[in-house]
Amino acid sequence: MSLPSTSVLGALRCFHVAATKLSFTNAATELCVTQGAISQQIRFLERYLGLSLFVRSSRGITLTSEGEILQKVMLRVFSETQSVLDKLQAHSTPLQISCSPSFALHWLAPRLSGFSVLHPNIPVRLVAEFQDLNCEELSRGRIDIAIRYDPKKYEDVTAEDLLDEFIIPVSTASFIDEKAQLELCDLHLLHDSEPWVGAPRYCEWGDWIEENCPHYNREINGPEFNLSSLALGAALKNQGIAMGRAALVYDDILSGRFVVPLGGVTRSRSRYVLISRDTVDKRTLIFTNWLKLECLRFRQQRDELLETYSK
Repeated sequence: MSLPSTSVLGALRCFHVAATKLSFTNAATELCVTQGAISQQIRFLERYLGLSLFVRSSRGITLTSEGEILQKVMLRVFSETQSVLDKLQAHSTPLQISCSPSFALHWLAPRLSGFSVLHPNIPVRLVAEFQDLNCEELSRGRIDIAIRYDPKKYEDVTAEDLLDEFIIPVSTASFIDEKAQLELCDLHLLHDSEPWVGAPRYCEWGDWIEENCPHYNREINGPEFNLSSLALGAALKNQGIAMGRAALVYDDILSGRFVVPLGGVTRSRSRYVLISRDTVDKRTLIFTNWLKLECLRFRQQRDELLETYSK
């Protein structure tokens, strides 16, 4: 089967845009050419087919019956072509998601299989990173979506608050059973040394103690870890009590691996922020909509759980 020449294919593209807008001027604007070039392409196509595609008048242009038939075909062709291109792009280019290792491990990774079931044609590559957002990596397309946990305001990128956070002390039941009584000054406190870039030392335990134990007058100390996951891991090994973020400990509290030995839930001074490189990219839009829905579901479940531990 022979295919139309390149000249005919180019003319068909011009015809489709002009027929969609019913304006040679608007078609020229969309295709970044002159109105004269559009008119020339349409005349070429009409000569090639041996029929008129438009009725031209002082009030504008309308399609002839033959033009309407051709436009219906072109609508289907371009729609199917775009669908194929979207699928090919999705298969060949994974969506790059950058976030902290702890959030990736405890919250996002366990939910990604659900996204893959819903959208098998959009592969995702999860990149766990310690550092602050690299705007250059974002602008170059090496990162499509970033999730960051911090209190700062983002002004030079497209960012929106994704999920608020609460902090709550957690430990194993066996660690608590070994204590005759729970006195905060006698407990072994475990710390994430830097919950976000530039965070004050011991800030999470400090914020919780200030709100829940106002008469505590001891110096805060205890082992520090450069990942919240490591501090939580130490708590699971009966090494002490870790300050948990609700998103990271929710599943372990439900399963019974963690208990909440000290009453009181404190709102974190930080929150999770969603940063997108290209908000009109179809893959980004699909993923971010899914992610927001997951956060909404989690927030409802989390708030019900935390209410039982609030003073």
